[in-house]
Amino acid sequence: MDSKIIIDSTAFYAGLPFRSLDKYYTTPHIADELQRIPFFNNRIETLLNSNRLQIIDPSSISLQSILKNSLNIENKKSLSDADISILALAKDFISEDYSVIVLTDDFAIQNVAKKLGISYKPLIYNGIKYSGQWINYCSGCNSVYQSTDDVCKNCGNPLKRKLQRRHP
Repeated sequence: MDSKIIIDSTAFYAGLPFRSLDKYYTTPHIADELQRIPFFNNRIETLLNSNRLQIIDPSSISLQSILKNSLNIENKKSLSDADISILALAKDFISEDYSVIVLTDDFAIQNVAKKLGISYKPLIYNGIKYSGQWINYCSGCNSVYQSTDDVCKNCGNPLKRKLQRRHP
């Protein structure tokens, strides 16, 4: 089974694709994020020209699936469009029977990836210790909400967010 290494912007900040001869995959959303930083422009062009980086749009089906599943897991839209695109690209490759690893230090990406069975590896930090579902709760009356409400319907206090942990 062929392997695909998918990277988010963290990998570029860590210098990973510039120190390795591996082939990496990312999405236009990540490339757009990096284009705002002049330091990366020529380097990305070099990676593209040397065939060590391929920028691929994920399918709309995978994008919708990841968005729906991530909202169930994260409870609020804590994933950016770029984050969702990385996970959707992984889903596309998995559906084509590739072995996939997502390199990221983003905890929200790691949490969703873990819940969806997508392999990931942190780059700089240790990664998540627990996965779970984010819930909203009221610190005043202890009501728990699965919705994206911001205010408690019972007492009017602002809701807080916490992770209902599940050990790995």
